[in-house]
Amino acid sequence: MDVDAVTIASISMQNDLQRMNGIAQNLANANTAGYKRQITASRPFAAFLQDGNELEGSNFGNLGNLGRPSNLDMRVGTLRPTGNNFDVAVEGDGFFELDTGADPAYARQGTMRVDGRGRLVTQQGLPLVGLDGDVRPNGGLLTIDPQGEVRQGERSLGQIKLVRFANPGRMLTLGNGLYAQGGAVLAEQSLKPGALRSGFLENSNVESAQEMVRLTETVRHFEAMQKIMQGYGELFDKTLRKLGEF
Repeated sequence: MDVDAVTIASISMQNDLQRMNGIAQNLANANTAGYKRQITASRPFAAFLQDGNELEGSNFGNLGNLGRPSNLDMRVGTLRPTGNNFDVAVEGDGFFELDTGADPAYARQGTMRVDGRGRLVTQQGLPLVGLDGDVRPNGGLLTIDPQGEVRQGERSLGQIKLVRFANPGRMLTLGNGLYAQGGAVLAEQSLKPGALRSGFLENSNVESAQEMVRLTETVRHFEAMQKIMQGYGELFDKTLRKLGEF
């Protein structure tokens, strides 16, 4: 069975739609603290044709997997001061670990508050994991030092746990600035995951102008694939008409 250009164009259009969805997520979260932009690698049409020819005679049900999966751009965003002691930013490539009641979630979004049970939780209400369990300020003014130790006056309330991944780009996004481990591998704990800065938040690493350029490029590529499919459709109709004349 031959792999025709219509099949390849259809797969390429599906990948373009996936890329546009990623760009839309990036633009929607351009102002979300700690958000990491999604990247969907695009491939030239000629590369799809080459891969399709190499697979000729095999099972083409896997042809739709010739695209590239989405990754996360884990570049650190800039820090902005808020003056709020409950805002904490991670310097370096570490992540807060959050208790979901099941598998842990991870975040770099450091907007904290104290919930009704006296626990230090994220904006989404997920408890922050400390090295010795929950961190419980129980109200009142607190300070967080660069090592993550939480104190109220002279009393230590515990230390915020930070984790580091060897390949954080393979983490899975859960929305709202939260991530699951996914295909990422935990790094050796002996490597310091970074320091904390109280009174700061990390900006998203999305550059809106760059995303708009990527969106324009993707739309144009999608339209080019549409024209290929339309051209093949017109050729098919013309062939049928010619056959009908005999």
